[in-house]
Amino acid sequence: MEENRYCPPVCPGLRTNRITLRLTDSEADWLSDAAWESRMSQAEFVRSRVFSSEVPKVPPEVKDLFHELFYHVGKIGSNINQIARNANASGYVNATSFRRAVDGLDDLNETCRRFYEAVMEVYEDGNHKTDPHQRKTAR
Repeated sequence: MEENRYCPPVCPGLRTNRITLRLTDSEADWLSDAAWESRMSQAEFVRSRVFSSEVPKVPPEVKDLFHELFYHVGKIGSNINQIARNANASGYVNATSFRRAVDGLDDLNETCRRFYEAVMEVYEDGNHKTDPHQRKTAR
């Protein structure tokens, strides 16, 4: 039988792995109250929320745009470093380098606009539902 890596197996037996979770006082109070109202221990409550919660599905187009944003930001950072290095060495700014940086900013603005539109389209279409089987392990 194929193991589903997105959902934890339901296994009887002892739980031997420990995870430490730091909370503020108000978060701890909320957890304590919520667990008590649910008639569960805090550990049971947290497990029930973690393993039954849904993880947002992000369309591949949005992921691609997000990666493109990082690409443009890195490119602009590199151009700015080159401009600063040349300006420090020569005392003036090279017009070609400056134009490359401005073009990079234009590309970044366009990608940001497309990213925003893609995200808004997902939410306007109601496709922002989540799927409990989409969870990936943190390791």
